[in-house]
Amino acid sequence: MRTWAFLLGGLVVWTVHFFALYIVGSVWHSTLLARGLTFAITIGCLAAVIIQYLSVRRIQREAEMDKWGRTVALAGLGVAGIAVIWQGLPALLA
Repeated sequence: MRTWAFLLGGLVVWTVHFFALYIVGSVWHSTLLARGLTFAITIGCLAAVIIQYLSVRRIQREAEMDKWGRTVALAGLGVAGIAVIWQGLPALLA
């Protein structure tokens, strides 16, 4: 079960970020509060991705996961990190 949490962790963070920004954008449109919330949500999700990345790297050293599982988990975290930045940046720059 722990392996599944690592495999899907990045994608779960990405999903939470997407829906949180959608809610902020729907409720507050382009106010200063919306930009602040977008910044806070984006930073929080990036922190979650980094913490998960460090956890997967630690587990890699302890050899608790096979190579395929680590590779997929790290790839998912990489995609999630890029997606979080990609979704948060336009709202902050607009």
